[in-house]
Amino acid sequence: MSPDNMIRTAVVFVHGLLERRPMEIFDEFAKTILPAGDEHWAYYPLPVEVTDSYEARRYTVPAAGVDLYEYDWSFLMSGSRYAGLFPALARVFLRRPRNVPDQVFGVWRAVWLMLLIPLGVFVGLLAIGGWYLRSGVAGWIVGLVTSVLVLSIVLALVRAAPRALIRSFLTTGFVNVAHYFDLLAPESHMVRRAIRGGLVDLLYTLQQGCYTRIILVGHGIGGYIAYDALTALWAETHELRAGAAERPAGLGSLDGLEAAADRLLAEPDVNRALDEYQAAQFELWQDVRSQGNPWRITDFVTVGTPMALADFFIGRPPMFSGLSRTDSKRHEMFDRLTRKGVVVRCPPRSEALSVSAPDCTPACYRSGEQDMLGAQSPFAVTRWANLWFPVRRGSIRGDWFGGALRPLFGPGVRDIAVSGNRPQRLRPGVVQTQYFKYPDRDAEGDLAFHLREVLALDDHSGLDVTLSAPEPDPAAVSRVVYRSWQRSM
Repeated sequence: MSPDNMIRTAVVFVHGLLERRPMEIFDEFAKTILPAGDEHWAYYPLPVEVTDSYEARRYTVPAAGVDLYEYDWSFLMSGSRYAGLFPALARVFLRRPRNVPDQVFGVWRAVWLMLLIPLGVFVGLLAIGGWYLRSGVAGWIVGLVTSVLVLSIVLALVRAAPRALIRSFLTTGFVNVAHYFDLLAPESHMVRRAIRGGLVDLLYTLQQGCYTRIILVGHGIGGYIAYDALTALWAETHELRAGAAERPAGLGSLDGLEAAADRLLAEPDVNRALDEYQAAQFELWQDVRSQGNPWRITDFVTVGTPMALADFFIGRPPMFSGLSRTDSKRHEMFDRLTRKGVVVRCPPRSEALSVSAPDCTPACYRSGEQDMLGAQSPFAVTRWANLWFPVRRGSIRGDWFGGALRPLFGPGVRDIAVSGNRPQRLRPGVVQTQYFKYPDRDAEGDLAFHLREVLALDDHSGLDVTLSAPEPDPAAVSRVVYRSWQRSM
């Protein structure tokens, strides 16, 4: 196959940690998704001339026809980075034990012990000092010295502990999540807009290029950012199709996908139903492309993402709701956001349902009477896989933020709890930094094994570059969407 006809794949990586050195995480990610060994890790740096962003990075793998892009958002995280942090902490830690999610229960217990034990010692020492204050001159001196010493230590701890915690590299991910989703601070709104917009522009531009397939990978908070950009881009482009004279017969596989979604919703724990649904997603993606839609994102992959706590950060339940006997409030509020279209699930919610209507089958993803998908259905054509290092309830070993996404985002998400990488996933507090540290460990069950299997960069079945989609006709929609670089002209 000549280079002009080669099937090309773009993998867009959205990092979740602030990089201490340029491209450090990106380099580790590249080695993790490519087969192990120096002969396979033959990738080369290239400039990113496809966008006006000077912060995006790019590697190319000529032998595999793969280009790797890293979207760097950290320079856009401006303003008060700690905005929204303390309300977010309160929602997580002011809870009854039964209402605490499994992945943070060990941390929750450790934090409360760290607070209550010193408090008990402090009260005890004050009581001893008070007893000495009532017992003669020598006792008065001992009591005064004890009280002053205890108060000085407590004040020093109260002043230093929050700073040390906030500045700690271990809490950077939580700080970024809280800042990204702080809905009350205007600067946070501008941060979200800038970060999402940059990634939407990159994906939009890549879809106009030479790539047959695009895979979007989000690590940590990067999973949130990638999810937001993916759903925003779909809302802008889902109506695009070829003109009436060129348009093929239509979306022939849509009925099969809707039937597979119904089976999956009826049997969410059956792996066969999930396999059938993801196969139907790929078939429908091919039909959407042949219809003239530019959508080329076949797979969305999240790695160790705090989207497992999305009902806290997006739903924003009342601060003290976790102290009630039941914790149904946050689930109800998150479900309400799904019905309002703020959150898009996999499989999608039926386009035919109103905001107030309860979820029901059969699924319907058509936009009105037209033979095209609606604005809430990006995961009708994009497969979603989620990987994380699990943590046993009560333990602090594992990823405190990652977890299963199916309970919140739907049974169409392929959750993979990584059972390998034992030394990496059992390091307390630093697991978020360990996902891509050892790319040569690719035994069955390791992260590299699962990630390479999910991305399937060497699997070109169904990807025929000669069957290119017709050019979409902007006149097929009633509005014109301008990219940010166009708006700035």
